Amino acid sequence: KTLGPEHSETAATRHCIGSVLRNQGKYEKAMQQYQKVLEIKLKTLGPEHSETATTYHEIGNVLRNQGKYEEAMQEYQKALEIKLKILGPEHSETAATRHCIGSVLRNQGKYE
Repeated sequence: KTLGPEHSETAATRHCIGSVLRNQGKYEKAMQQYQKVLEIKLKTLGPEHSETATTYHEIGNVLRNQGKYEEAMQEYQKALEIKLKILGPEHSETAATRHCIGSVLRNQGKYE
């Protein structure tokens, strides 16, 4: 049975492929997968869903790995805004995004 290009399982599979590609250092290919996941999440779940936030976070990870810190920060900020609203300030997923923001700032030499 075919689930289709916008099914949640299709998005989950693309997410896993993106993770593998990122871990292999194939950042452009990983980004392509995550961008497709984001399109699906925005269309099916909306902009203020925790899974959408997770996808922004993953896009931020790819950009951070590429040394594109300003772009990564933008994606992490999107993820953080959603997570604060949906999950709250003390949730572990919110903390994970804050940690990544701290890593970007450290990599930029912004210690203040």
